[in-house]
Amino acid sequence: MRKLISGFIIGVFLLTPTKLDAWGFQGHEYIGEMTWHYLTPEARAWVQERMDIVGEDSLATMTTWADRVRGTEEGRWMGPLHFANVPPEEDYFVLERDCPNRRCVVGAAMDDIEIMLDPTRSAEEQARALRTFSHWITDMHQPLHMGYQHDRGGNDIRVTFFGTETNLHRLWDTVMIRGMDEMPSPAMQARLNPLPAPRDDWHQALIDWANESSDLARSNAYPRAEHNAALGERYFRQARPVVENQLILSAQRMAQIINDAASRATTH
Repeated sequence: MRKLISGFIIGVFLLTPTKLDAWGFQGHEYIGEMTWHYLTPEARAWVQERMDIVGEDSLATMTTWADRVRGTEEGRWMGPLHFANVPPEEDYFVLERDCPNRRCVVGAAMDDIEIMLDPTRSAEEQARALRTFSHWITDMHQPLHMGYQHDRGGNDIRVTFFGTETNLHRLWDTVMIRGMDEMPSPAMQARLNPLPAPRDDWHQALIDWANESSDLARSNAYPRAEHNAALGERYFRQARPVVENQLILSAQRMAQIINDAASRATTH
C-alpha cells in the first residue's frame, strides 16, 4: 500500500497559493500527458496539427486553456460549461433537465465531439473544439463538477484537512492530488492501464460518465464532509483511489475520442 502523505506536507500544499480550477493545473496536465501516450500515431499527428493552429505546445497544456482564460472576456461566457448539477432528490443526470440548451460540461463536450468527429469541418474548427473538449472531459471526471448546485459543487462547504482550513471543492481539485506521493508518471500509468475498447455512442457515453462522477460525489466526496468537518487520514485513504482512477479514466476516454476523430479524418 502506498504511503499516505503526512499532515505536515498537506499543510504546505494548503498554504501554497493555487488556482481554484478543476483538478488544478497539475491534474489537468497529468491527464493530458497520459492521454498523449494512449494516442495512435495518426491521432498524434491529428492533434499536433490542431495544436499548432491554436498555439498550444502540448496536449497537457492545452487541457488548461479553458481555465487560463476563465477570467477574461473570451472565457467568461464559458463559466457554466465547467460543471453540471444533478438535484439531490434525483438519482440520475438527465440532459434535458440538468443541462438546458447544452449549457453545461456534458453538453459542451457533446458539441465539441460533434465537430471533432465530423471530417467535413475545418482543421481550425476542430482545433478550437479539441482545445475546449480536452478541458470539459477532464472537468467531468472531477466528481464535484457533478456536485450539488446549492453548495456550488462543494465550494461553499468549509472543511479542515489535517488541521488546515479549505473548502471541499478545492480539496478534490488541488489539495489531494498534490498530496498523492509515489503516483506513477503519466507514461507509466498508461502502460499499467491499457486502453479499453471504445464505446459505440459517444453521447450516451458522456451521460454515463457524468452519472459515474455524480455517484462518486454522493458516495465519496460529500459523506463525512459536512460544513466545518475535520477531515484527515481516513477521508484521504478513501478518496485517493477514487481520484487516481478518475485521472486514468479521463485520459483513456479523451484518447478514445481523439483516436476516433483522427481515424475518421484519414478515411474520409
